[in-house]
Amino acid sequence: MPIADINRCKIYYETNGIGPHVVFIHGEDHGIEMFQNQVAHLSDNYRCVAYDRRGHGRSELAPYGYSLRNQTLDLAGLLDHLEVRQAVIVAVAMATTIAANYALEYPDRVKALVLASWYELDGYPLMERRRSKKYTTTFAELHMQMFEIIRDHGQQGLIDHMTKEGDAFLPILPRNPGVRAQVMQMMSSHSSDHYIRAAEFYTSMPNMVPRLREIKCPMLGICGEDDPCPDDPHLLEGAKNFRQVWIPSARRFSMLESPSAFNLALKQFLESLA
Repeated sequence: MPIADINRCKIYYETNGIGPHVVFIHGEDHGIEMFQNQVAHLSDNYRCVAYDRRGHGRSELAPYGYSLRNQTLDLAGLLDHLEVRQAVIVAVAMATTIAANYALEYPDRVKALVLASWYELDGYPLMERRRSKKYTTTFAELHMQMFEIIRDHGQQGLIDHMTKEGDAFLPILPRNPGVRAQVMQMMSSHSSDHYIRAAEFYTSMPNMVPRLREIKCPMLGICGEDDPCPDDPHLLEGAKNFRQVWIPSARRFSMLESPSAFNLALKQFLESLA
């Protein structure tokens, strides 16, 4: 099992394929399987790197170190370990803050950014104000509920709760039953303490939208047309290196809900960089 000791945390990672590097970063409560369809699609022509962020999946649940700054160092350390000099970074949801921060701190090492469902680049607390229009709980309240359910009833208990409450609990869940089950399995697969550690990360996220104009590499935004909190490309008006693609009939997890459409947008963008 490929484990690297990075920034005082054991990080699980996978590499597939040969060619220019594409690095995939899953969001909060997700896992390495988030981009499984994209890795399979691209690995004939690209070297794909995916990893479980600290506290997720098969990576270590370290007692601290979940801030945006520290998780940016995790990414930098992993790419140093793998001798990746430059890469296209693909990230989803809260992980878009890690990708953007890495591009700001290490501009020469980022060939391009792909930001899927990037509304959380608003940072804390702005993202909570936008969430409140669609969600009945704050991110912190949601994670406290998840912590308590996992602690008291285990993984199946959280899956059962999400199945029963559905969109009232988490309106980003996919509509397709099979993909919905996959996402619920992924989001409930962590230790109970993981859901507490998540607070360190999200409260450390500043509003990064104004600084995106400092990023000179090409950027692609991808969002499902039915995402409850959709991206707002108007925030990046004037950024000549940015464009947005919308995936029909998808919510937050367009890479799983509509993999063919997501893969097409991603591959066309990658080919445009050649």
